[in-house]
Amino acid sequence: MKDMSYRDKMVILVISIIVILVAGFFALIRPKYQALVADTSTYESTKTEWEGIEQKINAIPTLKDTITDAYNSSKKVAEQFVNDSFTDINDNYRAEKFTYLFDESVQELIDECELEVIDFQIAGPGESGIPYVFKSPALSTYALIEYADVNGKYAEQVAKIREQADYVSGLGTVSVMNTDLSLRVRGTRENLMTFLDKIKENENAINVSSLAIQDFQFSGGTEVETVGEDGQVTVTTNPNAEGDSELQMTIAFYNAKMIDKPELGD
Repeated sequence: MKDMSYRDKMVILVISIIVILVAGFFALIRPKYQALVADTSTYESTKTEWEGIEQKINAIPTLKDTITDAYNSSKKVAEQFVNDSFTDINDNYRAEKFTYLFDESVQELIDECELEVIDFQIAGPGESGIPYVFKSPALSTYALIEYADVNGKYAEQVAKIREQADYVSGLGTVSVMNTDLSLRVRGTRENLMTFLDKIKENENAINVSSLAIQDFQFSGGTEVETVGEDGQVTVTTNPNAEGDSELQMTIAFYNAKMIDKPELGD
């Protein structure tokens, strides 16, 4: 070292400093740098994930409103399928008392209309499929317009017109609870018509599958007894008086438990 010139000593010193810096970089700085790069990557991915979560959180109030609106609108439709005669089944899922409760509710209506029961049969409760009813649009088309539809506008308009019908047609059927009532009663025109009006006004989901009135003119009249001079009794019919007639009908009563209110939190 004593024989080395000042210049050589400075070169060695510079080289030593560079070696120390390089060694320090690999020993201390590089791991820190690598950790920083990894943390930066984790931060960016976490930030992206959080932004997605935050977006969903911000959408919750709107989603709650949408669900609540859907519940309220569907509830109005569902109310007509909740039959009071099925209350025990809807509340307790038990059918032991169904026939008694259903018979009681219909009998009250029959008594109110002052009808005589000739035959009364209840079938059920059971399960019945109800298909969705929809109107398929009638579209006027021809081959040339399809060939001329190079921009797809015609196909787009047709698809929009058919959108609702195509959607409903793919839903198939929905199963609900039902019971069938076969009924034959006798009464005056007024009482039978009152009974039919009350059936029509029934707010529950029902379907009258058959209806027949034995004597739709109610021409039975009333019998009048007259005694002649010779003492003979003559029985005649008063053509101006209405008689009783029989009404026979089959009614399907449908029932579905009311939709539960969604628990959306505060």
